[in-house]
Amino acid sequence: MCLAVTETFFDDAPRSAATGGKHESEPRLWWRPPGHHDVFTLIPDASGTSTFHFAPFDPAQGAPEMTWKGHAVRTERPDVGTLPHVPTAEVQDTTREAHLANVSAALDAIATGELDKVVVSRTRVLPEALPPETVFQHLCDMHPRALVYLMHHPVEGTWCGATPELLLRAQQHDVDTVSLAGTRRDGSQASWTDKERQEQHVVTEHVLDVLSEMGSTNLSIHGPHDRAYGALTHLETRISAHFMGDLHQLAKALHPTPAVCGRPVDQAAAFIRTKEQHNRTYYAGFLGWSSPMGCAYYVNLRCARWADNGVVLFAGGGIVEGSVPEDEWLETEAKLQSFAPAFLP
Repeated sequence: MCLAVTETFFDDAPRSAATGGKHESEPRLWWRPPGHHDVFTLIPDASGTSTFHFAPFDPAQGAPEMTWKGHAVRTERPDVGTLPHVPTAEVQDTTREAHLANVSAALDAIATGELDKVVVSRTRVLPEALPPETVFQHLCDMHPRALVYLMHHPVEGTWCGATPELLLRAQQHDVDTVSLAGTRRDGSQASWTDKERQEQHVVTEHVLDVLSEMGSTNLSIHGPHDRAYGALTHLETRISAHFMGDLHQLAKALHPTPAVCGRPVDQAAAFIRTKEQHNRTYYAGFLGWSSPMGCAYYVNLRCARWADNGVVLFAGGGIVEGSVPEDEWLETEAKLQSFAPAFLP
């Protein structure tokens, strides 16, 4: 279904003639859909048929949901120097000690029954990094099966990422989504542990509950099966359904899933606000496009933001009963390493 939806939105669109002539205060967007070679951008137009959405992880932390309406067109990859610098607040590295302390606090909350699962994230700051236009090109080449994007906003700054995780895709009333959790590193052939399968099951149950509560019918489950992402492998269950309602409202109901937040969602989000020293803003939010024909939204993982003190990379891991703090640190290291090379000179 992925290619069919993408073709419905874009394959008949004209190619953008040029990227120049934009005022520096205007937002800019480029994205490369999974499995595609073409790059797309949005030509702003209030009467356009496509809308691009960029939503935060937790609106309570102050980052707004942004939307751009217009015409999605094929374009060239942006040249270096296309984007101006936007001053943004400095962000500090999450130390190993701080991350281990947060994982331990999460395990305590799980032991007392406050949480079933919570995702603990961290940052890594690269003081020296390539320009965002170059990073976008590298990520397109490195991750052909991911949604790769570059977003520049005059207030929110510059973001770039390559996400493997679908939130919601729809063509007319046929929708599909995934439950993605668990991480295996370095080509390991070991069996998935009970902890990893339980982590993935929690996400699957949440997605099924939301789909049912929103009135979806004809639910179908496929998996779990292995999903490769560079040197990493995840457990993925694909879920399809029939849905007659508002697709964007369905996406907002699914977000944030336990794959990026936890369960119960409200308690997990409160834990994250209290324990994490950084504001996630758009990390672990969602992004994508919609049109009268359907939508394609992805979770904003494997992403980074340009800050005044360098480029801030984000990664996290799901904590459930049985999680080992040191292993969780190593998992975030592996996730960072899966895309950090694209940023390095």
